Amino acid sequence: MFRNHVSKELSAYLHEQLLPHDAGRIATHLRDCRSCREEYEEIKFGAQLSGILSPAEPPASLWNDLETLLNQAGEGNGRKTFGWQPLKLAAAFAGFILIGLGAWWFYRPSSNAPTVPPVTNVPAFAVTRIAGQPMVGDEQIGEKGTLAIGQWLVTDNLSSAQISVGEIGEVKVDPNSRIRLIETRDEEHRLGLERGRMHAFIWAPPGQFYVETPSARAVDLGCSYTLEINEDGQGLLQVTSGWVAFEWEGRESFVPADAMCVTRPLLGPGTPYFNDASEEFQTALDKFDISKPGDPDRSPALDEILRQARKLDGLTLWHLLTRSQEDERGRIYDRLARLVPPPAGVTREGVISGERAMIDAWWDKLGLGNTDWWRIWKRPLPTKEK
Repeated sequence: MFRNHVSKELSAYLHEQLLPHDAGRIATHLRDCRSCREEYEEIKFGAQLSGILSPAEPPASLWNDLETLLNQAGEGNGRKTFGWQPLKLAAAFAGFILIGLGAWWFYRPSSNAPTVPPVTNVPAFAVTRIAGQPMVGDEQIGEKGTLAIGQWLVTDNLSSAQISVGEIGEVKVDPNSRIRLIETRDEEHRLGLERGRMHAFIWAPPGQFYVETPSARAVDLGCSYTLEINEDGQGLLQVTSGWVAFEWEGRESFVPADAMCVTRPLLGPGTPYFNDASEEFQTALDKFDISKPGDPDRSPALDEILRQARKLDGLTLWHLLTRSQEDERGRIYDRLARLVPPPAGVTREGVISGERAMIDAWWDKLGLGNTDWWRIWKRPLPTKEK
């Protein structure tokens, strides 16, 4: 796969100029190819920088000055020496460059000048009826409709609909659901799922599509997934391709394809696990996630998790390293080290003390993608200096 890099398509992918099938192919490649990811981040960073620069018009006299310089370069002084004319032309162009730079500096816009707000390309999402009579606000939609910022799309037990998320993806909304458009602007689209179930397929670059729930925020990292929220606010995320970051008040879960994660009110996202984990493993993980240090069921639940864990369940054990007490962390370390030996430089003492760099380095050994990749979406946009 890595011999077929996608460098030539990265700019078109960033600017959403590819067909959905091609965009999905690029997203999958970026997930697995570190070289192309790094190149893509350089292109994205450059585009962000260019987007915050203010254009400046050169003064009208600049073109007259250039014409004068070129005319002077073309005037001879009676000499027939071959090398003079090219030198004069070079000097003329050098003068042009200096004049241009000076003009830009003199006429550049003040940093206090008012900025023009960005133009919203997609002020509303298109909605397509799949079945029944979905409602947007107080009105039923026909075959087609729109969902504006602040509006709710509501389906009853007989209706369903599909939302087109601008040019970056699609969301199918199942019966008995309630979902709102919170925001849509360049490189950020945000829905709110209050209850019900939705299926998202996103082919945009990571970090452009968010779904708010009562107890967690789902951030796509180039993916497709199902998200379900019950009446009590508890939810379940199931990822079918790519990645989803699930977060709440600093608590993060990184969920890859074929894995799932529960979220609970006041607790946030639980510990992710793969779909085929044993029933005993899942039951023990539920008990551990809702327990507090010192609860009588907590230590037996951790024992069962460690006993049932397979190599693939390193995903779960890795997350538990940051959700456990020091005495528990030593037990988790020992089991994970037998399943996936830690890389050089990662020590038991360092992991038990909670050294994040060591824990992150261990993630890379799980074979689930590099830590640089799933933290890309948090890279801040550069700001213009004042």
